[in-house]
Amino acid sequence: MLVFGIFCVFVNLKILRLELKPISLKFPVSVLLIFILIGSYIIALRGPFKHVAINVQNYSFSEFSVLNDTMLNPIMAFSWAFKQYRQEENFKTITSSQAQELKSKLFDDLYTSPKNIQAEKIHPSVFVNLMESFGLNLEDFSNKEHNFLGALQPHFEKDFVFKRFLSTHNGTIPSFANLFFISPFQNISTSKFQKTYLDLTPIAVYKKAGYKIIFVSAGNGSWQNVKNYLSVLGVDEIIDENVLMQTYSEAKKSENGYGIADEFLYKKVYELLQENPHNTLIIGLTISNHPPYKIPQEGLPKLENIPKALFDLLPYKKSKQDDIIKAYTYANNEFGKFLDKVKQSSFKDSVIIAATGDHRVREMEIDLKSQKAFAYSVPFYLYIPKVLQNDIYYDKNRLGSHKDIFPTLYALSLSNVRYLSVGGRNMLAKPTDEKLEFAFNDVVWADKNGIYIGDKGYFFENNDTLKDTNKAFDLDEYHKNFAKFYNELNFYQLGQRLGVVK
Repeated sequence: MLVFGIFCVFVNLKILRLELKPISLKFPVSVLLIFILIGSYIIALRGPFKHVAINVQNYSFSEFSVLNDTMLNPIMAFSWAFKQYRQEENFKTITSSQAQELKSKLFDDLYTSPKNIQAEKIHPSVFVNLMESFGLNLEDFSNKEHNFLGALQPHFEKDFVFKRFLSTHNGTIPSFANLFFISPFQNISTSKFQKTYLDLTPIAVYKKAGYKIIFVSAGNGSWQNVKNYLSVLGVDEIIDENVLMQTYSEAKKSENGYGIADEFLYKKVYELLQENPHNTLIIGLTISNHPPYKIPQEGLPKLENIPKALFDLLPYKKSKQDDIIKAYTYANNEFGKFLDKVKQSSFKDSVIIAATGDHRVREMEIDLKSQKAFAYSVPFYLYIPKVLQNDIYYDKNRLGSHKDIFPTLYALSLSNVRYLSVGGRNMLAKPTDEKLEFAFNDVVWADKNGIYIGDKGYFFENNDTLKDTNKAFDLDEYHKNFAKFYNELNFYQLGQRLGVVK
């Protein structure tokens, strides 16, 4: 920075000392040159020309924040701050009395996990993998002839998988915030609350249980200020693309503007589990299955005879269609290879691995005649060592969503811990409260009776899918108001934890 600063001063002095002859330009030419200058300046403010211009999500290139701040300029910083301020104006909650009334109608939000003697003995490490665009709307076309799961396929057949499962939202940051912060306010990590400690998050629950918390991302640590916010919440170690590229020299070649190839994330997570087979929670965030789909081609399963029905749902030219399918397959294949390695390791009996998608494959069109909920489905995958499979009740067709992931993990890995969950329950325990047997997404929700959008319900095609018959039915008051009440209760619990409401 010092050398570059001296260079800039030198160049400026040279320019200022130039003796230039005055020139006369016609008015239209002068106007054109002014616009070219303004355009050039705007491009310079936005940063280097690549797939992703510098923005609030990716301006970090160093572990030192003072260096990252040099990437910004006043106009850009003010624009981000103003946008954030406007978003915070929409943060409103119901009163305490209204919340108590909703809890009586719906459900409470504070629970205690069951006593788990095996977990007390083993203190298993847990890896929660949030996978980019891991939607079942594309996996639905996978079969023996064209396997879009790659090496993940046999693990889906052997382990626990729920497919009647929804992501909380349809973007990465809202799903990430709901899952790991229990925050329906998706911009919490960049808001005025970004330096406020938030209790009762999964991070806090595991931290109080004596766990070390590690965040590993194949993307940039500055994305939504997640790196700094996770530190405030108590995460012990944060590893992003910058660290991974320093650790693995070959990772740099796979950088695509959003992050690096997933294989390097899994390489690091494996090493971390090897070093920390107990008392460690690892949160992973993959990136390869995201445009512009710059992925390694070596070792990718062959994709032949892809059904025309899949191509019909991808409204792009052939090369883009191929890239979308390859990226999806690569991401799944790398996770499967990671699981292969874990299951052959010395620590295979002391780790629990959970995975889900942050949202659907958004490049795919939605068939509204049958995919009102299915289009937003993501899997919930679990690898659980035999020694920790106690009192397991497994119904693969059980409805669920992101709200259920951590209640399930608390029951498997911890013992008698107090936790917060808005409608979540252990997916591997017998149902005890019918009101908790539902799946929720910000667009659609479902229970055993059907799928709900607005004031209409739709019947399931059958009881082992989220697809619907497009046959509508009228709703009672409970179902008509459920989504509104759920969101109000969710914002209330967040406001309470932030001290906004009492």
